[in-house]
Amino acid sequence: MDLSEVEYHDPDDASGAEAMADYARLACELTGMDPRYGIPALVTIARRESSYNHPRWRVNTTDGNAWGPVMSDGHPRNCSRGATQCVPPTFAAYHRCGTARTPYDVVACMTATIGYVRDRYGVDESGSNFADRVQQADPTRPPKGY
Repeated sequence: MDLSEVEYHDPDDASGAEAMADYARLACELTGMDPRYGIPALVTIARRESSYNHPRWRVNTTDGNAWGPVMSDGHPRNCSRGATQCVPPTFAAYHRCGTARTPYDVVACMTATIGYVRDRYGVDESGSNFADRVQQADPTRPPKGY
């Protein structure tokens, strides 16, 4: 998807650990990732990156990514957004066809994250090495950006 096609509306998806697990299950189905690996990894990322997609943390305006023109949601284009905190260029590059065009949509954000970690970190199709390759997805290790 082209960066110009990214939308910036927030569908106000549910928050909390249980909701993130349900969204992660769907993201795994859409990407062919084994839910035994994908769900815990994605839920861990959502906890660390957005407090389980809590409305207050759906966009990060304070990190180094927070620059660029202000978009329709009132925030700079490159702010990290959504449950797993995708920046729009990464979201666009790894967008899963058939999912929402906004990184605020949890399933769309998670499927883009799966595509990204597979490409950038060599996470295998099943996701069996997800937590090994992406420290931010491993609940047994300290947080580390990805």
